[in-house]
Amino acid sequence: MSESRLKTFLGITSAAAISMLGVGIVASGLPARVITLSGGDASLVGLLASCFALPYIFLQVPFGNLSDRYGFKPFLLFGYFLSAVSGIIFYFAGSPMPIFIGRAVQGAGEIPVWATAPAIISIAYPCNKGKMIGIYTAAVYIMLAAGPLLVPSMPDLFGERGGFLFFSFLCCIAFMIIFFTQKNRRPGPGSKKESLEIKKAFSLLSDIPVRIVLLGIFLYGCGQGLLFSIAPGWLVTARQYGAMDIGILFSAYYLFIAGAQFFYGPLSDRFGREIFMMLGLTCSALAWGFFPYTGKLSATVLLGISAGSLGGFFVSSMAFLNEKAPDSLKGTISGAYYLFWGMGYFLGPIMWGVCGAFLGMEKSFFAFSAFLLMTAAAICLIKHRYPPAKQA
Repeated sequence: MSESRLKTFLGITSAAAISMLGVGIVASGLPARVITLSGGDASLVGLLASCFALPYIFLQVPFGNLSDRYGFKPFLLFGYFLSAVSGIIFYFAGSPMPIFIGRAVQGAGEIPVWATAPAIISIAYPCNKGKMIGIYTAAVYIMLAAGPLLVPSMPDLFGERGGFLFFSFLCCIAFMIIFFTQKNRRPGPGSKKESLEIKKAFSLLSDIPVRIVLLGIFLYGCGQGLLFSIAPGWLVTARQYGAMDIGILFSAYYLFIAGAQFFYGPLSDRFGREIFMMLGLTCSALAWGFFPYTGKLSATVLLGISAGSLGGFFVSSMAFLNEKAPDSLKGTISGAYYLFWGMGYFLGPIMWGVCGAFLGMEKSFFAFSAFLLMTAAAICLIKHRYPPAKQA
């Protein structure tokens, strides 16, 4: 059993890490590609995030529920197939619209990578799921950080748009790794088959502690949306950040996230999920509140800390929710997690962008900091009022 679950873990981790190397390359190259194809219109770049987030809103829970009914492996394979297709769409795109379509296809393809894999890990490692999910996501973010470093070499190796085909190739490798290393987990004989309804997922999330955590997950999505869109845009316009500065900022995001998740996971296994959810939200809130008033280096470090702290919140809260669900609904609960994350990632930049237009971005960032602190305080209250969640 131990050897089998190690093979499972190494398979899904190596597949995700390889594909995320390509995602890092694509994420760095798409904005410039959209601007070029649109004739220099930078306003369209924000749609890249929105198109990516839409599948998370509409498909996460159905994908998770179907994987509970029919097994995880087919959906992991389908996800890597879609990701490979998106790279081909990016390569042949001659206008911005195919890029946006490809971005939505890529978002749908990454759903199993982010939601299904933690469910598999939670089943394989019920007693130290936080540690193992942390290692998995740390590996993913390390490769995401490495991807942008390869971008300058892509034209010389594969041509102007060759990085997109290289991404497809890496996704094909990930597909083969999953095919040969994973067994398909199906419901046992006589097990209850859950109906494919979003309300079925929410029946698992009816108690007050989970509702508060879901709010935190929504803000976590908002925070990531702000980190990868609003904050860099503000730094470019208000602080004269250049392309290299933004590249360093993104690498800082990924490295801080990888480091935080590596440590938060095992610590939350030992000391409880709630305290590290609170710590992640609080540290992120403080960073958001201070970074607009600091110099270039300090702002980069503070935003990196914010990204890492939200990453620590992720691994603690994902383990928390997986402890609420039986094995037969791990995929559904993970899908619900990313449904709320997707709504935050889609709506956050819009809401705080509008707020910044009326109040100023510094006040907008401070307001986001206040929301994070209030949610951390709410988790603190429920920790003392309700008994700790029992592991499923």
